[in-house]
Amino acid sequence: MENRSWSYTVEDVIKRMNKNTLSFDFPIQRESGQWDKEQKSLFIDTILNGYLVPEVYIIKEGTDDFCPMSVLDGKQRLTTIYDYYNDGFKLSKDLDPITVNDFSFDEEKNRIDNIKTYEVANKSFSQLDDSLKEIFKSFKINAKLLAGYTDEQVEEQFYRLNNGSTFTKAQKATVKLGTELAGKIKEIEENDFFVNRACFTNSQRKRGEITSCILQTLMLLTEYPYKNFGANEVLKFAEHFNENPDFKQVEYCKELFDQLFSILPYSEEIDKQLKKIHIPMLIMNLDALGALDEDNEITEDQYKDFLKRWFDVLNETSGYMDFCGSGSTSKSKVEGRVFAMDRELREYAIKVTGGNESNEDNEEEDSGLETAS
Repeated sequence: MENRSWSYTVEDVIKRMNKNTLSFDFPIQRESGQWDKEQKSLFIDTILNGYLVPEVYIIKEGTDDFCPMSVLDGKQRLTTIYDYYNDGFKLSKDLDPITVNDFSFDEEKNRIDNIKTYEVANKSFSQLDDSLKEIFKSFKINAKLLAGYTDEQVEEQFYRLNNGSTFTKAQKATVKLGTELAGKIKEIEENDFFVNRACFTNSQRKRGEITSCILQTLMLLTEYPYKNFGANEVLKFAEHFNENPDFKQVEYCKELFDQLFSILPYSEEIDKQLKKIHIPMLIMNLDALGALDEDNEITEDQYKDFLKRWFDVLNETSGYMDFCGSGSTSKSKVEGRVFAMDRELREYAIKVTGGNESNEDNEEEDSGLETAS
């Protein structure tokens, strides 16, 4: 491993970001936008006042200056700088004026102090005085350039850098997955289902709750011996999955989410019900669709009809909701939700196809519901 210190002006950083030669594509990083307006304002105020800021860590694929560069640590700082420079937000209304000493020298080289005060509260970058703009653009960001690191060493370095930060457990789970698996999970997060349909607040998305939801789904698909669906158990699964990766299951999970998006009836009322607690059950139900007996196989249109009925009434009348609410992350309630929805699917399939439910199915259903109770 090799590292060296370097410094870039804010203007240098912005130019690199504009040219896409400085990227933020490490999957183990948190999403952008973790800071609220007050945090972003304070950081910009720190730069304008000339206070020190922590150095950023950058991975280089080589040691030459022209080599590709990816930010390992410092994403929130650099993206905040970039957003502010492009008038992405205004500073807080509560910021104090900034005092700048624009000193000069006379012919005899005597220093002449020229102290000026500038208002910055509630101002975007373009609204700042020209002197402050120059101070901002010329501010130096200290960087540690890392080269020759393996993926495992990058993951370990990132974890150690952020060991004292306030990562949520869902965000820590992303780190525990490792770079390759985290990248695959990121692809699922970018699925149209999560982008356009799933009911997650902006706060939940920032905290990594979509990642947690996908990992819960994989816990079921891979038949991982989970104790519950809590955050600590998800974190343990992420570490286990990193040590025992199953990329075929991850790809299958991605395909199921693609299928769910294409087959799910569109309705604002349905979208409101697409919450974290229910999404893994929908995927497991879609998985169960492929396991129906040959006599009970239903068409895509029939399954759409089943889903519409499920959201309209069946989730209330099937006993499914008894397994939600308090203690919903317990294993018994997770299993209860899975079995209740699967039972309704089998009954619907028998009804529309005129098929028969096998004794084996009955035994499995009774066993599952007994376990869930």
